[in-house]
Amino acid sequence: MVAARRVTLAAVLVAVLASLAFDTGLGTPSSFGIGEFFLLCPLGGLEAMIASRAFIPVAAISAGVVLVMSLVFGRAWCAWGCPAPVIRRFFKREPKHEEKATEAAGIDEASGVSDAGETVVRASASALTETVDAPAKVDTECVPTAASSCSAVREAWSLAASLRHIGRDPRTWTLIAVLAAALIAGLPLFCLVCPIGLTFGTVGSLWHLIVDKQMTASVVVFPLALLVELVLYRKWCMNLCPVAGLLNITGQFARLFRPRINKETCLRANGAACDACKEACAERIDQHAVDAPQQLGECTRCGECAKRCPTASIEFHLR
Repeated sequence: MVAARRVTLAAVLVAVLASLAFDTGLGTPSSFGIGEFFLLCPLGGLEAMIASRAFIPVAAISAGVVLVMSLVFGRAWCAWGCPAPVIRRFFKREPKHEEKATEAAGIDEASGVSDAGETVVRASASALTETVDAPAKVDTECVPTAASSCSAVREAWSLAASLRHIGRDPRTWTLIAVLAAALIAGLPLFCLVCPIGLTFGTVGSLWHLIVDKQMTASVVVFPLALLVELVLYRKWCMNLCPVAGLLNITGQFARLFRPRINKETCLRANGAACDACKEACAERIDQHAVDAPQQLGECTRCGECAKRCPTASIEFHLR
């Protein structure tokens, strides 16, 4: 999986270079396609519509297609197509390991529904009024006849926790600020400093400098902006990237291709002190945390956790 991801990233770069060299018209990941059939960056498209206060069909269609894909693959773009993580790794500017705060989501660990398949659901009467006939603040046991009710409670809790997780993500607020700036300024301002656009703008500028002998300010400005965003501030992707913020919203509901742990062979599940998967994850996702389902909404499907697991206990499945 990791090898396939690296090949995909290389193929993206080769496609961009081929587009420049042979004028194939493929474009870049900010706007790519063939002829009249192309997709725009979903964030850039939204900014353009908000800034112009007009409905732009190609921008709306592009945003719709990309967001639907993110409902299936989550934030896979961030690992399989975005150049920013590659640049960070090249300059050895990976974010330092920090503990990721777990979210109790209003229910403490003892009263939550555990991954081990516990059948007891502790909830107040207000949460169970329509599903289980029980007094307020008592333990309610999920018996076979009430299985659907228990499932509904779990889904409602999971949805509420996901929405809270989205609201607490700083990238969500960066996204809101970017869209508000586009509305106020009447311009898609973030597109001027987007690392994705700057990366391929740098590639294009260097290409024209070497091949066409065209010297422009972008040869200097674009790389400097990239250095500031991705090298000096190593937590850009984790804290500020509005593209990640946009994909995180739909990623919370992307249940396919998420990593799954085999608890029979997992060292940590069996009491050993092992954080190999968490340390390997660029998003610092703790798959054993109480709020693991919400943290996995940020999963980029990079496969590093499965690669680094000492007992090969992590796999990615369609379901």
